[in-house]
Amino acid sequence: MNQAVEQKLYKISEVAKITGASRKALQEYDKMDMIHPTTKTEGGYWLYNDDALMAVSVIQMFSMVGYSRKEIKEFLPTVTGFDHLEERKEKLEEAIKRLEEKRDKIEGLIMMANTMKNLTFLPKEELKMMYDYKEDRRLGKESDKERMEKIMDNYTKMDEDLQEKINEVMPLMTPFVGKLMLLACYQEETPDSSVIQEKVEEAFVEWKKGYTPFMRAFGEFSETESIEDKPIFEQLQAFRGYSEVTLGGQEPCPLGDTMETQINQRYGEGTGDRIRAMLDAFVALKSESAQ
Repeated sequence: MNQAVEQKLYKISEVAKITGASRKALQEYDKMDMIHPTTKTEGGYWLYNDDALMAVSVIQMFSMVGYSRKEIKEFLPTVTGFDHLEERKEKLEEAIKRLEEKRDKIEGLIMMANTMKNLTFLPKEELKMMYDYKEDRRLGKESDKERMEKIMDNYTKMDEDLQEKINEVMPLMTPFVGKLMLLACYQEETPDSSVIQEKVEEAFVEWKKGYTPFMRAFGEFSETESIEDKPIFEQLQAFRGYSEVTLGGQEPCPLGDTMETQINQRYGEGTGDRIRAMLDAFVALKSESAQ
């Protein structure tokens, strides 16, 4: 004797917990004729089945990437069932693209938050000197080499644990490091694609902003020297070399896992090499255009 499979039903509080949609949002979806409870009990409790739960998740996903509820209501019937597959594919591809863009922004914000958190390990005196140094640059004042040398002199006298923390947050190159790490997110693009080359160009620009004061701080550049004044081929060679040092390869690192180890663990083995291919393509294309 065949018996209908009994569907699991979820209370509105359970739906809210599973999908993240608030009770108020679910009530508004019902009023807007977007998604209704599967059934209601005699006591007035709203109950949802798995299909309704999926529909709520779809609404939440498209809301997250910027669609209005009116827009979602219009195409919602096309993202369930076995019809409208082509339209569903297009909508989901667009949602994925928008979610990836949000992920990139979130990655950058997480990195900035971590940097700000790590800066709290610095002594107030050192933090103030670094802030003053960055403020002088922002206002277009001449870089204060003596101040930076004092910072580095104090740094070498600190205990090793504090030195490690400072190494992790070397502020002059933080924007460049962020752009370099962001390349790990682009797994579908070829190294020489216009999208990738645009992103590497952004990293190159940030690197140049930090490289000159960084080198002056260590006495490698005089106060009048700038990486911008070097031939483009020297700039590219220095950029590629600094990028390699930043990645760290697979060599043991006193600060813990190298950047390459971390991104390989997060994005898959070989991600570091893929970033190298992106950098090499950029250097090659840039060199070719400069000839």
